[in-house]
Formats: sequence, C-alpha cells, structure tokens
Amino acid sequence: MRKFIFASVALFALSSAAQAANTSTTVQVGVVNGSSVTQNGLTNDSSSTTQLGILNSASTMQGTSSPSLNNASSVNQIGVQNSAATGQVAFGNNTSGITQNSFGPAALQNNSAAVGQLSGFGVNSSTVSQTAH
Repeated sequence: MRKFIFASVALFALSSAAQAANTSTTVQVGVVNGSSVTQNGLTNDSSSTTQLGILNSASTMQGTSSPSLNNASSVNQIGVQNSAATGQVAFGNNTSGITQNSFGPAALQNNSAAVGQLSGFGVNSSTVSQTAH
C-alpha cells in the first residue's frame, strides 16, 4: 500500500510538471546581450525577448526535444548587429515574430534572422521585420 501511494504521488508530480505551460520574458540592456531560451511543455510555450545594445544575439527553442501543443515566440532587437534564431515544434500552432532595428556606421550594421517551424496538425506563422539605417 505504501509503495502504491508513493507511486501515485510521483506520477501526479510528473504529470503536473509535464502539463504546465512555460512562459519566459527576457529584457536586456547592455553593450553585448546574449539570450538563450529553451522550452519544452505539453501545453503552451510562450517567450518574449527584448534586447537593446551594440551586439545582440537571441536563440529561442520551443518544443524541440518534446513537442508542445502551441508555441509563441517574440524577439525585438535594437543594436548595431542583431542576430536571432527561433526553432519551434508543435502538435498545434507555431507563431514567431522577429523585429530587428540596426543603427550606427553603415559598414557595421547587420541583421540576421532564422526561423524553423514544424507543426503536426496546426498552422505555422512567421513574421520577420528588419530595418537598417
């Protein structure tokens, strides 16, 4: 009986953790900013990253080792050189938005964005906006 109770508690704990949604908010202000977000949940993964600096780099991976139901990712970067990569695997919908605004000497300005999306039964939606001044 004791083993059964412990097994039930352990199973409940694992189920609760697996069912939980993941939410991440990252805000970075500095000369060099680097962000790496990895989310694997059975329900909804949501990530928002904002970076203001000279060199900005952001990586967001959602459901890549354990597919989620739905994924949503947003990256906003303002800097001289901006780099962003998003990878999403879901049974349902994937939504990705990347906005990059580069400023400074024209020879140094650079925006780089990469998006990979795999959906089993839903919709993949990606928006990339890049501006260099």
